[in-house]
Amino acid sequence: MTRLVRFERRLSRLAAQAPVRFSFFALLALVAGWPYLRTAGVINEFRDALVLWSYEDSARRTVTDFGQLPLWNPWYCGGLYGLGSPQARFASPPFLLTLLLGTTRAEALLVFAAVLAALEGAWRYLKARAVGSLGAFLAAPAFGLGGIFALAPTLGWHNFLGFALLPWALWCVRRAARGELVGAVIAAGSLAWMVGFGGTYVAPISAMACLLEGLLIGAARPRRTAWGVLALSAVLGVGLSAARLWPIYEELQRAPRVVAGTSGIEPGALVSALFGYTPVFTLASWYLVGLFAGCVALLGLWRRRILPAAIATGGWCWLALGYWAKPSLYGLLRASRTFAMLRAPERFLIPVILLVALAAGWAVTQWAARQRARRFKFPRLAGAVLVVALVGLTLNLAVLVNNFRIAAASRQLGYAPEEVRRPFHQSRGNRWAASIFGPMSRGSLSCWEAYAVPQSPRLQGDLQEEAYLADPGAGSVEELAWTPNRLSYRITLTRPSRLLVNQNHHRGWKTDVGAVVNDRGLLGVELPAGQHEVTLRFLPRSAVGGLTVSLLALVSAVLLWRSRRLRSRADGLRAAGLVLVPLLLGAVLAASSDEPPLVRELLTPEGEPVIADAPPPQATRFDARFGGGVWLQAVALEARDDHTIRLELDWSTTQALQPGLGFFVHLEPERSKRIMADHATVSGVLLLEDAPVGKTLRDVLIVEAPPSRRDEYWNVWVGVWALRGDGARMPVLEHPGHQVESARLHVGAVHPK
Repeated sequence: MTRLVRFERRLSRLAAQAPVRFSFFALLALVAGWPYLRTAGVINEFRDALVLWSYEDSARRTVTDFGQLPLWNPWYCGGLYGLGSPQARFASPPFLLTLLLGTTRAEALLVFAAVLAALEGAWRYLKARAVGSLGAFLAAPAFGLGGIFALAPTLGWHNFLGFALLPWALWCVRRAARGELVGAVIAAGSLAWMVGFGGTYVAPISAMACLLEGLLIGAARPRRTAWGVLALSAVLGVGLSAARLWPIYEELQRAPRVVAGTSGIEPGALVSALFGYTPVFTLASWYLVGLFAGCVALLGLWRRRILPAAIATGGWCWLALGYWAKPSLYGLLRASRTFAMLRAPERFLIPVILLVALAAGWAVTQWAARQRARRFKFPRLAGAVLVVALVGLTLNLAVLVNNFRIAAASRQLGYAPEEVRRPFHQSRGNRWAASIFGPMSRGSLSCWEAYAVPQSPRLQGDLQEEAYLADPGAGSVEELAWTPNRLSYRITLTRPSRLLVNQNHHRGWKTDVGAVVNDRGLLGVELPAGQHEVTLRFLPRSAVGGLTVSLLALVSAVLLWRSRRLRSRADGLRAAGLVLVPLLLGAVLAASSDEPPLVRELLTPEGEPVIADAPPPQATRFDARFGGGVWLQAVALEARDDHTIRLELDWSTTQALQPGLGFFVHLEPERSKRIMADHATVSGVLLLEDAPVGKTLRDVLIVEAPPSRRDEYWNVWVGVWALRGDGARMPVLEHPGHQVESARLHVGAVHPK
């Protein structure tokens, strides 16, 4: 037995020991995450980071300061449904860290925990894919220290750290396919965790990966695959996620999240994103898996049963190419409403990183076996290749750890805001400093979100009192108590009147006196004459029903865990009942609720109806026809005294409307760079394909003129493009007397005041 064989076997035995492996992974996670851990007391001042931090901190404040569940968030956008906000991440176990350590410190520890979970999960998944202990031990960091975990915290996108659970979910899909109920439970729990963690990208991509994994397993061994257990896992995952899925579904029905973008990357850029052509020790990349790991992965491709992994890799790369690929699999996927919410197709490279780690693990395992095998003709060659693989994966660690250091150094850091205890009031706010308002007991009416939060045009940032009467002469209002989910007032009325609260209306608000009404998007209560103590509570059906379903599904998961396996048809029926009963109860709760029907408030930013019978009288007729079934009926362009430009585009559609269309607007000062006002929806609230045919669709934009550009005329151009397609501009087919250039229509010029 050669020294190399003895050395490899000793390393394999060490890698197989859980304490040794876990200690090494913990050390790696500590070294990689140290740049974040040592700055745990400061806050990331990037604008995305501040908004997402405010979501987490508002949930923490609701629990710790008011003893309530974080259902309603009054500190942002004039009030929004916290559980229904797709990017909020507090509905998951890491929120316990936030409660214990505070929002800022918990974020730093979250990086360490995510890397550690990703390392251990990758090891387990690779082992399940016939990788030896040593190969899995050395290849797991290619995924666990990947660029997504290094770069996501720099922008405050901590919900992307949910990808740490991807290998756990895939590992347990394989266990579920063998009939293990424990695997089904862990796979379902992993996906539910991702959903609760704000997985706008993580959950859909991971769900696709689990589906693909199950299909490939079933195709390889159709008779031995436990399809019933896989189906149980999927249904259980929906039940466990109901506390988030139901509120998010309801909120996106009110205000759809439509993300524009026709991005795609060329194959060369895709390879560069994974492995890097620039000097590897200075590369900071979102999808970095490491050049050394890529080279080692090539050594693992000589494997008989590589076809499933090759199919999976090819599919993910096809998606990641986006609209560059012809035909575009990504474009086909975005035709659905669920995936229309996603952009940046290169994010589909995350599963590819795990598959690269798998190939690298195969390389170590195969060549170690060959250099030990008596029948292999070239044992020295096998030994040399094994040494190359071991050294390559070891060097790759330095590349990936250094990527964490580079990424963390790019942040702009500041001190966390101090708490100011005082009565709550709405303020105008500032999207560039979203984190300071909640701690100051102020709400920010400045709203910067990826979905169109329904905001009332009647919200005010300068009121002396946050609750008032629509008819001031009808009586008086005294605030008794204010909490995020519960508002109490003493009201004296000489005649019937309406109480108005300076927050957005939502049908989840209930009152013990009078009736809750929607006053042009503002929360209101119709009250009779007399003296009343009115209490408003926010308790939407989707929160109560979703939490009930998730808790019952959790009980079902525990019972399935204890069962281990389905040994008979009766066991299968019992397990099916366990996972279906919570969902059936949720359906009953939905059907029996007395909550008002869901009504979308289709209003312009100025509070006027988006859908009209004709353009307003002050608009100038254009009657221009674009390809795709869109007409521009009229335009109103106005410069205001507050240095803003009001642009109203009055559109209409035909029966032959092409789906996935949006608008682009170019405001071009005479001597300055163009200002883009592209948008996906009419007045931010209505998709073109959802609009009634033949009606006037009032698309109102308010654009602020920067001080440096107020002394010149602005030319305004508009057009229609396939924003959820290949990005092609629709041609201008009819334009009576108006200038057309590059499939865009000139609608006027304006001089900001």
